[in-house]
Amino acid sequence: MKIHSEVGKFLLIGCLGVLSAAGADTITGTVHNRTTGQASVGDDVVLLRLGEGMQEAARTKTDAQGAFMLSATAPDAQHIVRVMHQGVNYDQTLRGKAPLEIKVFDAVAKIPGLSGTMGVVQIESDGQTLKVTEKYSIRNISNPPVTQSGARNFEISLPPKAVLDSVDAKSGQGVWVKVPPVPDKGRSDRFALGFPLRPGDTLFNYSYHLPVRGATALHLHLSYPIERFAVMHAPSMTFKPSRPGTFKAPGIADGVEIDEAAVEPVVGDVPPFEISGVGVSAVAAPSPAVAAPQTPPTGNNAQAVPPAPPTAPAGREGMPLWTIVTAIVVVAGLGGFLLLRVGKRDASPDAGNSLQEALKEELLHLETERQNGSISEEEYVSAKKALDVSLQRTLARKGS
Repeated sequence: MKIHSEVGKFLLIGCLGVLSAAGADTITGTVHNRTTGQASVGDDVVLLRLGEGMQEAARTKTDAQGAFMLSATAPDAQHIVRVMHQGVNYDQTLRGKAPLEIKVFDAVAKIPGLSGTMGVVQIESDGQTLKVTEKYSIRNISNPPVTQSGARNFEISLPPKAVLDSVDAKSGQGVWVKVPPVPDKGRSDRFALGFPLRPGDTLFNYSYHLPVRGATALHLHLSYPIERFAVMHAPSMTFKPSRPGTFKAPGIADGVEIDEAAVEPVVGDVPPFEISGVGVSAVAAPSPAVAAPQTPPTGNNAQAVPPAPPTAPAGREGMPLWTIVTAIVVVAGLGGFLLLRVGKRDASPDAGNSLQEALKEELLHLETERQNGSISEEEYVSAKKALDVSLQRTLARKGS
């Protein structure tokens, strides 16, 4: 009887092992260092399962060829593969079963000459509280490509009496994450963000509120020079530049009024302005899910707290905020908010030509980003579709 018992236990363990193996998916891939052009050896690779937060499902290291292999015991769940290289995380959402190709970059403390392609400030008011959401796209085109990884990669400056509500950031191929701001010593209006600036575009989105007493004067400070800057608000609100000629005549798109800064680029401080009235913007701000437990941070990347999959309120056709904003201004990095001005009755006769040339230029830039691997295929398809639609509309408008 004892022999039969042992044999039965052995068979049971074997069956459980087979079932476990059958319920696991093997994830393979390689990690390539785009700074050196070589395979990235010895990097930590972590499989994170999404659901109620982020949970580590498996961990390994890249071998001498930069290759790795992981096992997902819950293949039906959503997963992110994270590579940690020189203290910076590089995340890639798992889609399908094809081998992954993940790019990493060497980290440096400072990249000279960084600037932003687009800055948008969204303002709302219920008559008692003014809610301000600032959104920026910062572009890293370093050559060879490197990641800026330091304690002050981005800085936030708040108006007097403002209270910071939330800070989110997203790398080109990553997901929205909540970033804990680090206050400057002795100051309640200045914060530093250590979120790494990887090659390509990094998006920052932060919101704050302040009490309303009639017209509110705002004098915003920029962390980086911004090529194009605009203020978005409901048409029911009144926007008044503090100095004549600092903002261009407003345009309206999708029920939102846009006042564009006349200076290009905007460096240091945004021209001061006043905002008054009551109104809610038709474009909702993104609100990534609450940050969940994460893989223990390493190096100076400890500031990034990844949440569950983004559940930002959707706008038209289910598009998240940055897609809508990108559609309004054509795409982040386009040479201006020309699309808004073309639709105005008082647009100049050559506005269509300017927009057409800008669209063509951005299409070329988009193809370059794709070849360099600084944007994902999904982002490439989405941005190209928006550009193609805008270009067709411009050509049709010129034809009529």
